[in-house]
Amino acid sequence: MRMNPTTSSPGVSTLEKKNLGRIAQIIGPVLDVAFPPGKMPNIYNALVVKGRDTTGQPINVT
Repeated sequence: MRMNPTTSSPGVSTLEKKNLGRIAQIIGPVLDVAFPPGKMPNIYNALVVKGRDTTGQPINVT
């Protein structure tokens, strides 16, 4: 099993930055995130959400 833990350091690789997806839906504590074909990150990579919700509040995911 391959595990790729991520850290909060600013040295995120260019490859990790290219794994951009979008939140398709939220049901309770579950996020459904869609990625372009071939851009899905490994299963143990962290999910980082940058942005604001529809009311302008920051989005925090833990």
